Amino acid sequence: MEMGQRSLSESGSSLAMATVDVYDVQGKAVGKADLDDALFGIEPSEGAIYQTIKAHQTNKRQGTAATKTRAEVFLTKRKMYRQKGTGRARAGKASSPIRVGGGIAHGPQPRFYKERVPQKVRVLALRSAFSMKASSDGVKVLQDFEMEVPKTKTIAEIMKAMEVDGDKTLMLIDEHDGNIAKSCRNIPGLSVLSVGQVCTYDVMHADRVVFTESALGRAQGLWGAS
Repeated sequence: MEMGQRSLSESGSSLAMATVDVYDVQGKAVGKADLDDALFGIEPSEGAIYQTIKAHQTNKRQGTAATKTRAEVFLTKRKMYRQKGTGRARAGKASSPIRVGGGIAHGPQPRFYKERVPQKVRVLALRSAFSMKASSDGVKVLQDFEMEVPKTKTIAEIMKAMEVDGDKTLMLIDEHDGNIAKSCRNIPGLSVLSVGQVCTYDVMHADRVVFTESALGRAQGLWGAS
């Protein structure tokens, strides 16, 4: 196993959490779910988390900030007054950066912001983020459920029954479900994503991560020991 990915169960630490309760929609524990140590029990790499989140935030920048240079401001290009005999300091164009209304010297110009993070670092960062949440009892598992129509009250009751209401909570589902997404969007602090959409920033931004059973299985299949 690569450096930084050593399972804490091997190192003798108590960070790894082997199992968690599985809750039904009424908030009752109805079973247990195993947590893969390769995803939830590694020694977190703070460097990988920092690098990945920094790149995530940087890549969201539009890079459209711009100021006009002295060549772009809409002013006459003629000399303001004669060179000598006025008693004033010599001056050229009114668009000079030292004059009010003139161009901006060394101001921001449109640029392309892009940082690339190697795939192995991204996976390590995601594993580290999940491991940190698991170590602080921040991972919960919910039975799979379906919604025929969007209903915010149903999701709110589930979150309250699981005692995660009031926290910044990330719900991870196996595949995108429009009814579940619409039911979650009006609940403050709650966001919902499919497993394939989640990134390290989403996990670290949340206080609790709630997996559905199928989402947990898919996550462990994607980033676990296999």
